[in-house]
Amino acid sequence: MAIFESEPPVQPRSFSVERASVARRAGISAAVGTGIEFFDFTIYAYLATTIAPLFFAAHDQMVGLLATLGVYAIGYIARPLGAVIFGRLGDQRGRRPTLLLTVTLMGVATALTGLLPTYATIGVAAPILLTVLRIGQSIAAGGEIGGAAVLVAESAPRKRRGILGSSTSLGATIGATLAAVVVGVVSLLPGHALATWGWRATFLISVPLLIVCLIYRLRVEESPIFQQMVAEHTPVKAPVSGVLARRKKGLLKVALITFAVTTTGKLSSLYLVVHFAELGYPVSVSVWFAASFTLASATVMVYAGHLSDQWGRRRIMTIGFGGFIALAIPAYLLMDVNLIAAAVLVLILNLFHGLNLAVYFTAFAEQFPNEFRYTGVALGYNLGSVIGGGAASLVATALVASTGIAISPSFYIVFAAVIGLATLGTLRDRSQAEL
Repeated sequence: MAIFESEPPVQPRSFSVERASVARRAGISAAVGTGIEFFDFTIYAYLATTIAPLFFAAHDQMVGLLATLGVYAIGYIARPLGAVIFGRLGDQRGRRPTLLLTVTLMGVATALTGLLPTYATIGVAAPILLTVLRIGQSIAAGGEIGGAAVLVAESAPRKRRGILGSSTSLGATIGATLAAVVVGVVSLLPGHALATWGWRATFLISVPLLIVCLIYRLRVEESPIFQQMVAEHTPVKAPVSGVLARRKKGLLKVALITFAVTTTGKLSSLYLVVHFAELGYPVSVSVWFAASFTLASATVMVYAGHLSDQWGRRRIMTIGFGGFIALAIPAYLLMDVNLIAAAVLVLILNLFHGLNLAVYFTAFAEQFPNEFRYTGVALGYNLGSVIGGGAASLVATALVASTGIAISPSFYIVFAAVIGLATLGTLRDRSQAEL
């Protein structure tokens, strides 16, 4: 009798079908939204070497590049602010309306970047306006991907949380790949098209993408867990205080794993556009390689998410970080000797990156209680992104400039992967627990 009473009630089939439909729509919404976010956010990185002389009056090419990458990194600093603002809204007003706001702000800031006058036209105001818009993008990004991950995790059945949760990172990867493809196509245009009007066109593509995303997100339901929570009690007034009081260690672990994932991933994909340029390869070659690298990570994500529902999130990420430790230095050693061999190794690195990307957002959502889950995931992820994804390219470029060692970024990759492995050892795997 006791055993019978401990079993959960059997839900009607119509309920299960509807829950599956809600989860599927949430997954698609997350993929579309994060895809647009990462297209908008990474298009800047791919165009760093192109827009540096347009917005910064530096006689030294390296100084101009570092300034451009500095704006890229500064943008990341604003992401925790976005996590606090939109995390609070998401935990108090709902995941769905908050995600509508984040994607709108991101799209508008990106489109305005494409309309900016350059340094030759308005002088020092040009880099200032570029920085302001980059900060606006960052505030939006601070609330977007963490909230999307939470909406999917809370909408999905426990046994499919990993595979559906992989949609968040899958969308982000496809968005980054699309950014590389767009820059690659424009760079093939004759003359100086990329440096004159082509870079503007790439930013302005965000407008139709934003419209498509808004249309779809308006069709997505609110998280069932959030709806139940609101029905049972009033949402917390200070979710940030709740995270710091009750999940401080969890927040730190999320930040450290994010640092490790974003650093290893950036220096194995986006940064290589800059690195290949320093080695003398044309931009058109670099961005096509970068597109193939980011796309490679997408090929394993859904399967990795499925495996994480069976094996656990921690085991999948352990394999991912181990791959970076083993292959990062050999890949960089080959770049100046045999580009094709190096590309093969980097492709393999991005497969390992795909393992990490597929599961880490779902793992993050599982670390926090319902009442401040949005804030916990968004804040932890974006704190880690400041020192990870935001600073990775800047640190790598500075390492090469100061040491003269072309492969020095690979040492930083190994360092980040070791940090990730060490943190994973302390992370609770809650893949089999209900949210």
